[in-house]
Amino acid sequence: MSFQGTIEANCPSCTDGFDAPIWSFVHGGKDQALRDQAKASECNMLLCPSCGAAFLPEAAWIYYEPEDEILAFVFPPSYKAEETKWRDKMKADFAAMREALGDHLPVGHEPEVFFGPDGLASLLEFEDWRRDERDVMEFFAKDLKLSVYRASPAWARENGAPARLPYKGKTPTRASVIEGLKILVAANDRLTAWSDYLAKLEKDPSAVLPPAAMAAS
Repeated sequence: MSFQGTIEANCPSCTDGFDAPIWSFVHGGKDQALRDQAKASECNMLLCPSCGAAFLPEAAWIYYEPEDEILAFVFPPSYKAEETKWRDKMKADFAAMREALGDHLPVGHEPEVFFGPDGLASLLEFEDWRRDERDVMEFFAKDLKLSVYRASPAWARENGAPARLPYKGKTPTRASVIEGLKILVAANDRLTAWSDYLAKLEKDPSAVLPPAAMAAS
């Protein structure tokens, strides 16, 4: 569920002040319209009732999308001048959220921090591209009678690896994933993310299976 509150906004064009509703917490996994706004860098965009100017208010908000393990604190660009202060606040707020929500907040890594909306927009654009790639891979995996292991999307982003890995047999292990990757790449050599990850696994015998995706909520 997304949450909305009211702030007193000041138009940067005509300087008039007015009360405006803004989103303080956006659940992008449950509200496609708000996700689209975030992806377009338009979430919380306001129109001044006096002069009609469009602007983003000086207000921080949180974006959450559990399926792809995204939790992001979006601060106004002006807050960048005191980045350490706001990063410390994010850590404190995140700790409070974890304590209050517990298992309802399945994020096992530190949240992303953006100053301005464009960083989050780029992340969502990238995740949509990765999702399209995963859909193609899963189509081939099904046709090849391979199972699919759901690795942590956050881990995948941090390590430049796919978040869905094909494997042969009933149990996902390092060996069964390597076998599945070989079958997949032999069937479609255009799936370069998976061929690159296969090369990494074969090059590093100590590499273990990535952590599993956390349960979405």
